[in-house]
Amino acid sequence: MSLIRHSLLAAASAIVISAARFALTAVVARRLSQAGYGEFAYAQWLVDVSFLVCSLGAAGVASRYVAEYRDRPRRLAALTARWLPYAAGLPLLTSAGVVLGARMSGVRLAPDETAILAVWAAANGAWAMQTAFLVGRQRFDLLLRANAVAGALMVGGALILPIRADGVVLVFLLMGVSCGAAALIGLRETARAAFAPSEPIAAADWRAVRGYAFNIWVSALLWNLVWSQGELPFVRASFGDAGVARYDAALTLFGGAIQGMMLVVSGIGPHLTALWGSERRAEAIGTARKAMDVQLLLSAAGALVLICAGPELLALAFGAPYRAAAAPLSALALGLLAMSASSHNHVLQIATDARFTRDTTVLGLVLLFASAALLTPRFGLIGTAAARAGTTAALALVSWVASVRRWGPRAVPGRNLLIAACATAGGLAAAARWSDAGPRYAALGAALAALALLMRDERGRLLAVLLPRLALARGVDVEVAASGAEELILPGPR
Repeated sequence: MSLIRHSLLAAASAIVISAARFALTAVVARRLSQAGYGEFAYAQWLVDVSFLVCSLGAAGVASRYVAEYRDRPRRLAALTARWLPYAAGLPLLTSAGVVLGARMSGVRLAPDETAILAVWAAANGAWAMQTAFLVGRQRFDLLLRANAVAGALMVGGALILPIRADGVVLVFLLMGVSCGAAALIGLRETARAAFAPSEPIAAADWRAVRGYAFNIWVSALLWNLVWSQGELPFVRASFGDAGVARYDAALTLFGGAIQGMMLVVSGIGPHLTALWGSERRAEAIGTARKAMDVQLLLSAAGALVLICAGPELLALAFGAPYRAAAAPLSALALGLLAMSASSHNHVLQIATDARFTRDTTVLGLVLLFASAALLTPRFGLIGTAAARAGTTAALALVSWVASVRRWGPRAVPGRNLLIAACATAGGLAAAARWSDAGPRYAALGAALAALALLMRDERGRLLAVLLPRLALARGVDVEVAASGAEELILPGPR
């Protein structure tokens, strides 16, 4: 299969499951009560986190070493045979973990709801393991089929099933069936690799595999706690399931904006790695700066849209009751600018052998949990959103300062960063002052025009005019799909 076809299939797989997640979230939010939707959103978080805790890095091992041994079928067979019991057993451990997590969180579920939640967790874990194996095998055609089947079942079932306002157990069952159906796709590929003739693998190589599993397990767990709804327990403790519902609605739109912005530069990671590895480091830094220019323009525009049109977007996606989430959505949107540090983060990760990523992830975890615990009870959901936005801004600042110290002030486009920050702050002030849509949309238009006229590249050219040429991604390539396996192994709606 050609690289171009791999790229198209990987991109299509990501788009299909992302679209299905959003559609499912929107449908379920409208059909359930706010408390019911909040219970579903919190259960989804428990399922994801329980899998990360109980996976022990097995999914990360598959996504890397199955690809690494692709041209050595006997070694691949030995690896897969050793990996398969973990792939089958760890989802069952996840099932027990999610039940324990629900009880420790004070989630009150009837026995049938608990049983169905456990089945959902096990099926989700099995799907995640199978996804990691397919990524390693570069069978993106099967991955696309699995994501399409799961998405169709999720969205179709949410539309057709007689879900009542308090019928969250039916949604749990739907998720279990959808994940289980997706996990079945590609099993023949896994079995063929596991039962093929094998060769012994040296003890030192197994130790390397176990070391990698531990490192990727800890990194993925910390990363997801920082960047994927780690603050939800504080929301639920203070405001219950209804608060979780409102905050999750805001997070869903915020996450969609991040995905749209990152898609534009989705192919830059391997390109930066190749430049750095070939000793073209000045070019790598210059490319990261160009990527940041593009991302600053897009993130500022996205933040302005979320801030100024937030009430209408929430009502359109989730229904009128969710307009109340506009204020936390505005606070979250301020953190969108921090996503423009992603390219610099990648270069720093390479330059420091991932020490920078490890240290900043630990710092982010401490900042997020401490600020959420302090601000949520005092300021409500706006405080929680401010904790997340402040954490992302602090980590981005660390990245930019580290880049300037290593490579000089030209590594970061300070002028564009200031313009983007001022435009976003202006939009926030306008949204806070005017509740009517007309003035807010007028402020949005003025701020977008200012961005288009003021933001320029190093040579003084307008970024808005050059954006089609400066977009660095040409589709998600195989290396991106493999390196993003920790995202792929959490296939449920978030």
